[in-house]
Amino acid sequence: MKRNIILLIALVWVLVGCCGTKGFSVVEVDGAWAVTMDGEPIFVNGVGGTNRLDMAAAHGANAFRTWGGDTTAVRRHLALASEHGLYLMQGIWLPKDAAAYENEEFKQAMREEIRLLAETFKDESYLMAWGIGNEIQLDGAANTEAAWTFVEELAALIKSIAPTQLVSTVISHDGSALEMIAQYCPSLDFVGINSYGDIFSVKTMFENSAYKGPYLITEWGPTGWWETRLTTWGAPIEQTSEQKRQVYEERYLKAVKGDGRCMGSFVFLWGQKEERTPTWFSMFVESSVEGLPLQGQRTPMVEAMEASWTGQMPAETAPVVHSIAIDGVDFSPVVKRNRPFVANVSVTDKEGAELSYVWELLKEATITATGGAWEPRPDRVGDVQTTAEPSLELSLSERGYYRLYVYVLDDQGYASTANIPFAVE
Repeated sequence: MKRNIILLIALVWVLVGCCGTKGFSVVEVDGAWAVTMDGEPIFVNGVGGTNRLDMAAAHGANAFRTWGGDTTAVRRHLALASEHGLYLMQGIWLPKDAAAYENEEFKQAMREEIRLLAETFKDESYLMAWGIGNEIQLDGAANTEAAWTFVEELAALIKSIAPTQLVSTVISHDGSALEMIAQYCPSLDFVGINSYGDIFSVKTMFENSAYKGPYLITEWGPTGWWETRLTTWGAPIEQTSEQKRQVYEERYLKAVKGDGRCMGSFVFLWGQKEERTPTWFSMFVESSVEGLPLQGQRTPMVEAMEASWTGQMPAETAPVVHSIAIDGVDFSPVVKRNRPFVANVSVTDKEGAELSYVWELLKEATITATGGAWEPRPDRVGDVQTTAEPSLELSLSERGYYRLYVYVLDDQGYASTANIPFAVE
């Protein structure tokens, strides 16, 4: 099956290359779809965000995605695209609020904004696609006829001004939204879908829907905090960076490359953000955090994407974190107040590098959000400690819920990560 998909895409490339097509387009032959640029095929190997794009290009990426921006921001994004030779999928922000799409004043303002964006950037050769909205239907928020009809209106407006650029919208893993798009949004060139733990069912969801066009997986990565196992007190358990490395490679091979209708993806997040933890979706660790001796090192997930995009194993690899435990317990450990306990992390390194271990203790996050909205970094408890051995002894005097983080640093610019939530009686 995989060989047949490759042969079909190759046929697409031959046919499109003979047509003299200018700008970006999507083409289909026998169910295999591809993005083309001036008739040349592009399998989109993209990253989410504008961080470290030099490194993205060096590791094999060819595109990046944003979530919104005015003309000033888009100019900045296009300058980055040109500098690093990457194609841009530029987001257009829309609210997750059904009432907004019944508000004529809001809609007229959006029409004017979109017209300005399209007219300003219609001739930009690095601008591959516009993404109209990101998960506007999340939790049913704007999964309405009025909302999707307005998305269609904006898509048609852009295409009338910038016909050589692609137009799309982005949904979360939601079959009902796909049905609405099939009914109300015929002008879209493709659909973007954000999917994490359910990524292997994306193909089936599209097969079973009324929507018959192509798609990009516009966000994907580790298993999300809403999908994972919980401690006995309800704290989500994050995968170690080694577990993430493995699932990134598997999900790229089997989900992104496993369907002829999928024209590529944008891996999330090519940077760092706080979402339940500082490391959950971050493909780079933090930098410039007071008292934390990290400098934005890459994680094993970057290694995974280089291997996936280029088909070759990187010359340098990250330390492999096998497990983390407190007093030998790796699930829902509970310790007593004012009594010492010991954390251990099991690590190996393929290159035999000398490793150091940075430990940080944070309170469990209590101020949280959904849909990727901003969250504050949880409060630190005590000082950050660096050890030459993979263990640390601690003692706490206050009851509550905590999370201990370890960053394993090598001499190649990698930082492997693990954390463990625990309770103090």
